[in-house]
Amino acid sequence: KKKKNSRPLFLNRDIVIKRLHHRQQSRKDSPMVLLKDIFEETPDKDRFVGDVMFWKFFEDIDANRIYHTNSVEYRNLKVMFFETLFYLVLLASVTLYAYNLQSQDVFESRIEQLDYWRGCDTDGNCRIQKVENIHSFWSWMQEELLPLAYTDDVGAPIVAQIDTVFPNSNFPLKWSPRYLSDTRSTVLLGALRMRQLRVQPNTGCSVTALVKHVYPDCYSTYDETRESQAAYDPRFAPTYLIKAYQWRTAEETQQIAIRGGAATYSGSGFFIDLPANKSHALSMLSDLQTWRWCDKLTRAVSIELTTMSTNVNVIVNTVILFEFTPNGAVTGTVSSTAMRTFFFTPSLQGSNLVAFLLMIWLGLVFLIFTIYSFWLMYKTCFNFLGQNPLGYLQRSGWAARLAFPFRTFYQFFRYGWNCADMVILGSFYVHLSYRIGAYVAVSNSSSLQPDVVGHPEIFMPFGQLMEPLVLGNNLLALLSITCWVKLFKYLCMSSYFRLLVRILEACAHRLIIFAALLLVVFFGFAVAFSLGLGTSDKNFVTIPGSFLVLFFLLIDGYSIDVEWFRPGKDQVVTLIFLGYIALIYFVLLNIFVAIVLDTFSLASRLYAVEANKKNPMIVFLHTYYNWMKGQSLVKDEAEEHMNPKDLSITLELLPGLVRRKWVEKKRRMQFVADQNFAGMDLFPEDVDRSLSKKSDNIVTDWMLPSTQSDVFDQMTAPTEHKPLALYDIPPSVMKQDISRAQLQRLMDEDSTIPLLLGSKRAVDVIRKFKSEEREEAGNPISAVKAMQGTIFARIDKLERVKLDDDVPEVPEITQVAEQMSGAILDLRNQFRVQLTGVIECTAVLFEHLVELTQGLDEVRQNSDGVLQLVRNNKFQEAGLGY
Repeated sequence: KKKKNSRPLFLNRDIVIKRLHHRQQSRKDSPMVLLKDIFEETPDKDRFVGDVMFWKFFEDIDANRIYHTNSVEYRNLKVMFFETLFYLVLLASVTLYAYNLQSQDVFESRIEQLDYWRGCDTDGNCRIQKVENIHSFWSWMQEELLPLAYTDDVGAPIVAQIDTVFPNSNFPLKWSPRYLSDTRSTVLLGALRMRQLRVQPNTGCSVTALVKHVYPDCYSTYDETRESQAAYDPRFAPTYLIKAYQWRTAEETQQIAIRGGAATYSGSGFFIDLPANKSHALSMLSDLQTWRWCDKLTRAVSIELTTMSTNVNVIVNTVILFEFTPNGAVTGTVSSTAMRTFFFTPSLQGSNLVAFLLMIWLGLVFLIFTIYSFWLMYKTCFNFLGQNPLGYLQRSGWAARLAFPFRTFYQFFRYGWNCADMVILGSFYVHLSYRIGAYVAVSNSSSLQPDVVGHPEIFMPFGQLMEPLVLGNNLLALLSITCWVKLFKYLCMSSYFRLLVRILEACAHRLIIFAALLLVVFFGFAVAFSLGLGTSDKNFVTIPGSFLVLFFLLIDGYSIDVEWFRPGKDQVVTLIFLGYIALIYFVLLNIFVAIVLDTFSLASRLYAVEANKKNPMIVFLHTYYNWMKGQSLVKDEAEEHMNPKDLSITLELLPGLVRRKWVEKKRRMQFVADQNFAGMDLFPEDVDRSLSKKSDNIVTDWMLPSTQSDVFDQMTAPTEHKPLALYDIPPSVMKQDISRAQLQRLMDEDSTIPLLLGSKRAVDVIRKFKSEEREEAGNPISAVKAMQGTIFARIDKLERVKLDDDVPEVPEITQVAEQMSGAILDLRNQFRVQLTGVIECTAVLFEHLVELTQGLDEVRQNSDGVLQLVRNNKFQEAGLGY
C-alpha cells in the first residue's frame, strides 16, 4: 500500500512555545478520577458524603458507579439532589418574601411628602431653596412650615380620641391627630421636634494675627468632637423656652444622626417640640427668633416629623435639615423614609398576615439551611483533620486550638459557593434581628403605645426605628441577589449552562485581583480630581465623592468644560483627565475584556461537553426511581444468584504477579489518600508506611546528609539502609480475602492480567484457582506448571506471524511517525542553514586574518625602514661613513 504523502511539519520557536503552553494549560486529572479507587475500596463511605469536590467536578463523576446504590457517587448525588430541591424552595420563599415587603404605595407616599415639605411646583422650583441666610430661615419657618404643618381644615373628621389624664382630676383632655393638606389622606403623628447643633468657639480653627484684634474668635465647621454642650439661655428669655437652650443626649432627644452635605450631625443637641396649636407655635418661633436661639455658633437645625398615609397604611418619617456654614450661608434639604405599618407591629389581617407568616416560614427554612451548612462545615473539618473536631480540640494544645477556627474557615471557604452561603445566612439573620428589634422597640417605647400614637403634644420617635429597618431592607436586597447568583451553582448539573458556570467560577479569582488594582488606580485619580476640580465642581469636593463619581464616568461619560482650554488657564487638570481616559478606557477596560476572553478560551477547551457522556444527575434520578420501585439496574455484576464461595478468594491462592499488582494498587491508593485525607488507612498492613509515619526523617542511600553532624556520624558509625520493599507482600496481607468486585476492577484496570489468567471475568478466576487449590492441595507445583504451559503456548501462537501479511496501519502511530519525520526534516534543514552560516563566518574570518597578516607585514617592513633611517642618522652625526 502506497504511503500517503504528508505535509512536512516545520518546528520553529513560536510553534514550540505554543505547544508547550497548550500542554501546560491542558486539564489535569480531576480528584474524581484519582480518588475513584478510594471511593470503591474504603469501608467508610459516609466520610465523603457532602464533600464539595462533587460539585466542583460534577462532570467527572463516574456514571457507571451511580447504578450502585451503596456507592459514594450515588450517596453524594442523593444529597445534591435534595439540596437542589431545598434551595429552590428557599429561593422561592426569599423572592416571595421580598416581593411581599415592597409596594409602590411606599414610594409614592415618600415622594408625596418630599414634594409637600419642599414646596415644589410642577417646574421643579422649591420654596425651601429660597432659604439662604438666617433671616430667610426664620421667614420660611413662620411663613412656610406652619401653614404646611397646621392645615386650616375646620370640617375635617376626628381621626381618633386620645385622652390625656391628669392625677386627681376627672376632666381629661381629648386630642386628635390632624390632617395635612386638604386631601385628608395623610395624618400627622405626634409633634414636630426642632433640634439644633452648635460648635465651640475657637475649636478646630484659629484666627490669624492680622485681624485678631478685630475678630478675636473663630467658629469652625461641625464635628462631633467640636460640638458645644454649654447652655446659652438669655437672662430674660421666657421660662417655657429655657429647655430649648439646654443640651440633651441622643437618648433624650430620641433622634439619630443625620448625614448632611457638609457633615454628619449626631443625635444629641438642643431641642424643643412645637405645640399642637398653630398660634402657639407661631408665638414660639417668634420668641426663639427674638431671643436668638440660632446664632453664629449654630451649624444645623433639623425638624423631624412623622406622617401616616391612612389609605395605604404607610408611615413616612421626614427630616427637614438646614445647614449653617461658617461663611453665613444656609442650605435646606428634605429627606424622607417610608415603611409599611406591619414593620412596626405584627398584623394578622389581610396582606399583612401573609407578610408575617412568610417571615415565620422563612425563619424555619433558614434554620434548616443553617443546620445543613454547619453539617457541611463539620464534614470539611472531619476530612482535613481525619477525626472528630471536638476530639481533636481536646487532644490538641493551645496553639492548635487557636489556629483551628482559621484552618476551618480556610478549608471551608476555599470553595467560593460556601462564601455565598455565609453571606446569605448572615444577611438574613441580621435582617431578621432588625425586624424583631423594631417590634421590641415599639413595645418598650411609651410614646409608641396604641393609646398614645398620634398624640399631637408627644413626639413620635419613628426615626430611630426607620434607620435599622432601611439597613435591614438593604441586607434583604443583598440576600436576594446572592440567592439568585448562587443559582449558578446548581446550573452546572445541566450541560447547557455548565460551561457558563465554569467560566464564572474561573473568572471570579482573576477579577477580584483585577478589582483590587482598579480600586488603587481609582483612588489615586480621586485624590487628583478632588484637588484639581474640588473648587469648581461640587461632585469632586470630597475624596469619597470623587471616588464614587469616577466609577459612574465609565458609564455616563463626562462633559468637558470649555473653561479648561481658555488662554492662560492651567492645563494640569486637562492632563490628569487625559491620563484618566487613557489608563481606564484604553488599558484597564481592555485588560478586563482580555481576562474574560482568556478564561473563556481556556474553559471552552477544558470543560467541553462530551456528546456520548451521560449526565450524572439524570442517571441518579433514573436509578433512584427504580430503587423506589424495588428494582436494581446493576446487571453485569449481579451477585444475588452466585454461590457465596465464589464471591471472594484468598490472596495467597492467586498468582504472584496478581498479588504484586494488588499490593501496588493498595499502596497507590494509600498514597493518594494520605495526600487528600487525614487519618484514612486503606492499607494498615503496610509496614514500610507505618514505620515512615513514626519516623520524621527517613534516610535512604539516595539522600544527601542535611547537616555537618550527619556527615561525621556517617563517617564514624556508618549504617546500612535496606532497600525499600516495593513489591514485598506482608504475611498478614497473604491471608486477606479479595472480593469478586475488587478483583474485577483490578482486571479491568490492567489488560495484562486477563491475558495471564485466561479470563476477563473475576468469578471464573476465583472458581478456577479455588478448584485447583482443592484438587491439587498435595502437589502445588502442578498448578504453576500448568499455568507456565498455558503462557508458553500463547507466546508460541503469537510468534507464528506470517511474513507476507500486511502490517495493520494504526492511525496514531502513523501520525506520530509523520510528525517525527517532519521534525527530523526541519531539524536537518535548520542544521544545514546553521552549518552554512558557520562556514560563511569562517570564510569571512579567514579573509580578515589574511588582511591582518598583510598589515602586520607592512608594519614590520615600515619598522625596519625606520630603524635603518635612525642608524644612518646616528652614523652621520658621528662623522662616520656607512
